[in-house]
Amino acid sequence: MNKAAERSVEISRKINAPRELVWKAMTEPEHQNKWWGPDGFNNVEVTMDFRVGGSWTYVMVGPDGTRYPNHTVFKEITPPSRWVFDHGDGQRVWFESTITLEETPGGTLVTIMHLFPSKAERDEVVNKYGAIEGGRQHLAKLENYVRQHLR
Repeated sequence: MNKAAERSVEISRKINAPRELVWKAMTEPEHQNKWWGPDGFNNVEVTMDFRVGGSWTYVMVGPDGTRYPNHTVFKEITPPSRWVFDHGDGQRVWFESTITLEETPGGTLVTIMHLFPSKAERDEVVNKYGAIEGGRQHLAKLENYVRQHLR
């Protein structure tokens, strides 16, 4: 395993929808905040300035009421195929995320890749916070939202 692979988490899902609709659901706040996050989580106190150098802040509220502050700074935006951002809590950056949307026959392959500063930090997020299962739930919610609201 190469050094970057041991510091990363990658999750993909094919969504049966055109790439432009998936992009819209992922990048426009009026859509994004209706599905973003794992099962049982919702976002409050949301602000988003979706441009390179812009930021996105929100508090993710868990099923038990725990509040998780989130702060993202957009580094690259290439509509409708890719966006890259640093993600953290406003105090520090936890990881860099790259989200790609690839047109495929019958839909869009969405891939989310988080690159952590170290293997230990990656392992902590996977083991302590269930990042892989949470990511799968996240993409399932995206697919359901697109199917129900953006056709």
